[in-house]
Amino acid sequence: MKDKLIDLIMRENVSAIETMANELETTSEEVIEILSKLVESGDLSGLLTEDCTRFYKSTVKLSGAPKIEREEKPPSFMTFNTKPAIAIASVGFLLIAAGVIVNAFAADIIEQNFAAVLILFGLIIAMSGLYCFSQRKTPA
Repeated sequence: MKDKLIDLIMRENVSAIETMANELETTSEEVIEILSKLVESGDLSGLLTEDCTRFYKSTVKLSGAPKIEREEKPPSFMTFNTKPAIAIASVGFLLIAAGVIVNAFAADIIEQNFAAVLILFGLIIAMSGLYCFSQRKTPA
């Protein structure tokens, strides 16, 4: 019975005490008692769960199959390209700066109006770039 129990655990990877008892046509208590004796004698190495429903062997064989390296891809919401939005917003801020400089050195009302138009277009372009930047989707 001991040899068949060792065979069930080592070759067939059975861990449920109830399954072992059914295979050996005995009670769960007897299987637990035999397992305890086998572990004490060193014929079997493993641990019995606290509720005594499973026995886990401590010698686990690793598969001989080669590992397949996988490239981790980030989630789709992390791949949002913000470069166009940043470029558009930067152009808008440059236009605002150019409008302020032109306004600072304006000699007459026409140049001041031109500077005001530059600032207005700069604001519109900067706001549209920042809007595009804010449209990055978050996980739902």
